[in-house]
Amino acid sequence: MALLKNDFLLDVCALDSEGNKLHPYKGEKGLKKGLFSVNFTNDTNKFEGYTEAQLIDAIVKGKFKTKGTIRMLPLNYKAGMERNAFSPKLYLGKSIKSYG
Repeated sequence: MALLKNDFLLDVCALDSEGNKLHPYKGEKGLKKGLFSVNFTNDTNKFEGYTEAQLIDAIVKGKFKTKGTIRMLPLNYKAGMERNAFSPKLYLGKSIKSYG
């Protein structure tokens, strides 16, 4: 099933190595269905499901200042595209490092 625009959190973004804007997206199946995948460890198997409110709260409290990634995709993603995790760079157009 394709992700819809409302499955993305557009207030948060990162850039990939080619300069494409990426946004967190809600999981489509499994335990994290409808949640954003967030990780604050070096273990790629330790992603947690966060609601939008939990994710924004973590950003505002500064949890992403030094560590943390979110699974993100560009809005124009193609089916089968690799779903990597990125450190968020901006929230509401303001640097993530300025929060907390």
